Amino acid sequence: CKVHNGGETPDGHVDLSFVVCLLSPTRAISLCTRYQGTMQRFKEAFSRHMREPSSGPVGWMVKRFLEKRNDGLERQAAKLINIQPHHNVLEVGFGPGLGLKHALNYMGSDGPGKVYGLDISPEMVRVATKRFQADIAAGKLQVTLGNVMDLPYADGSMDGTFHVNCYYFWDDMHQACGELYRVMSPGGVMVATMKKDRLKLLVDRGFNMYADKLDPDEYMAALERSGFTGVKIEHITKGEKTFEAIFAYKGGGEAT
Repeated sequence: CKVHNGGETPDGHVDLSFVVCLLSPTRAISLCTRYQGTMQRFKEAFSRHMREPSSGPVGWMVKRFLEKRNDGLERQAAKLINIQPHHNVLEVGFGPGLGLKHALNYMGSDGPGKVYGLDISPEMVRVATKRFQADIAAGKLQVTLGNVMDLPYADGSMDGTFHVNCYYFWDDMHQACGELYRVMSPGGVMVATMKKDRLKLLVDRGFNMYADKLDPDEYMAALERSGFTGVKIEHITKGEKTFEAIFAYKGGGEAT
């Protein structure tokens, strides 16, 4: 990372790359709050990378943050779609690849099934391609740069789809839900997991300012308008941790 003037930018503010390179994400955020002259710009950059992670020091921070905070949600989302060895499953917005890892583990290597991952971030696609070289080479995983508004998959090709902390970034929720419905096979299930309280805290503190469609009821209504049935939200407790999961089905059945 570049450090200007011993940690300051030419206009006298603290250079955030200096902060990020030396500290853990949590400590970096804590230290940055002391410098009000740069804090708003930092929040905007952090929020921008939350929506579309990229390279650079703030992008690195967001990647670390997602790896630490989302792993449990990714694992539960992949588990809840009930992956079978013959399934084709899709994760939209896979980020650092935690959900892909869990989906591959649940699927196993013996059947003909395959995991697909789509993300809008070239950096996350690069990270996942490097991290999962063996699975890609074995034909068990395909990662694609793309947008949920125009999914590059055939009609009815997915037995299950899942995503974590994702839907509130979509520009056109109805179109995105329509695309998810289109690629689902009859009886397929879609699961989205989140922690509403943590999301609200991030938004309220200005670290996720582009999450402007946070209300899960709005998302669930869009799913129903797109043709999904059995749409519901469940509050699930695992040990001391509680999270929310949204379920939606195509054709009213469950994953086969």
